[in-house]
Formats: sequence, structure tokens, C-alpha cells
Amino acid sequence: MASATTLTTDWGEMAYSDTGGSGKSLLFLHGTGCDSADWTSVTEKLPQNQRLITFDFRGHGQSSVPTEPFTLTHLANDVLHLVNSIGIQEVILVGHSLGGMVAMEVAKRSSCVAGLVLLEGWTSLSSAGSAFDTGRFYGALSQTERTSIQQKAEKTRNRFKPNVWESFWTSVQDFDAYVYLKQACIPIYEVFGEMGKNKLTEQKLRIPPNPNIKVIWVPNAGHYLPHEYPEAVSDICIKFVETFS
Repeated sequence: MASATTLTTDWGEMAYSDTGGSGKSLLFLHGTGCDSADWTSVTEKLPQNQRLITFDFRGHGQSSVPTEPFTLTHLANDVLHLVNSIGIQEVILVGHSLGGMVAMEVAKRSSCVAGLVLLEGWTSLSSAGSAFDTGRFYGALSQTERTSIQQKAEKTRNRFKPNVWESFWTSVQDFDAYVYLKQACIPIYEVFGEMGKNKLTEQKLRIPPNPNIKVIWVPNAGHYLPHEYPEAVSDICIKFVETFS
């Protein structure tokens, strides 16, 4: 990826990277406690002419830490601010976990979103805790990799004042995209790790019937798909672009 630059906002500096390129624009949205760096193993496997953009949510990675309370909706506003600022007319959003939830909120509010690739981007947060058997969260990642993810997440959360984090996390808990997904008119891939799947999983994930939504299962994977199987994720992104270009 290109080196990070910053965009000034009313809450601070927002860090992002943009490779340019003439291909479809893919904007990658990371999960809670992660940052742009967590996409590196995915983006390095994508075609060089693809325009790839990553950015760090408020308080994550190299972005400023906000001092005022904010919500998931504010994160969606940040995405739209970035898209407008760098002059993208049409974008495919690739979101992991929280990033997938933000991606749906952006798509609900803007016609510039041409498609969604949701990597365990929950319809609602309750789905994350009840849809799968326990013990699958970190999949087959090594203890070293698990510790790295956990330490980064803890470090990120500790940057925020308690009331600021509480406001944000309450909005994540209140998020529900079922109505949006039911009515969505753009192509959507819902991608999940197959580890821990049981006979009630698909029902509890609350993905409404919609011909524009395709559900994809990644074998032997848990929640952290960009870390566990970056090549599979990049292949899914390539297939999405090829299918819907």
C-alpha cells in the first residue's frame, strides 16, 4: 500500500492510504481494535492496477483519538468524508467485523457504494455471540498471532476516555442492519468462517432473503478472516470485482 497521509476533520486527523490506479476502487474498513495494517496481507495479493484505499477509524492506528463521544454513524460519516475528499464516484466497501457494520451504514446512506464484501460484518452484534459454537473466534491462528491482536485491541481501547468509548460501543450494540439488507439493491457478499457453524447458525446470523446477497463460507476459519486466510479474502474480492464490473 501507499504510505499513509492524513485528512483533517472536525475531530482530528484521519489517516488513510490510497494506491491510485485505474481499476475499481476498493475501500477496506477494519474491525474494532485493528487498523489499516491488518489488511496488508490481503491487499498485497490484489492486482496492481486496482485502486486500493485503507484508513484508520477514529482512535485507531495513526488516526487522532477523539475527545468527544461519537457513534458508529459518525464512523460512516468519516468514510463518506474520505470518499468525497479524494474524488471517488463509485466504491466497493470491504469491511471486517465492525468495518462491515460501518460499510452497511454507509451503503444505506449513499449511492456511491457499488457493492459490499462483508467479512463477518454482523447484521447485529448479538449475532456475533450466539450464532456459532464457542472456541472459534481466533480460528487456527497461533498463540503469538492471537496475543498480537489482543494487545493491539487493548492498546487501542485504552486510548479513549471511558465515556467516549462507552458512547461508541453502545451504538455498536444498538446497530441493526436487517431492514437495510432486506431492501438492498447492490451486490453483497456475506463471508463467514465456517469454524463453529451449527444447524442454527444461518438463522441466528439474521441475513434476510435477498437475491442480491450471496453467503460464502471459508472452511476452517474463525472470525479473523484477513489474518487467517488473506489469500482467500483477496480471491473473494477479485471474484466480486470481476462478477459485478
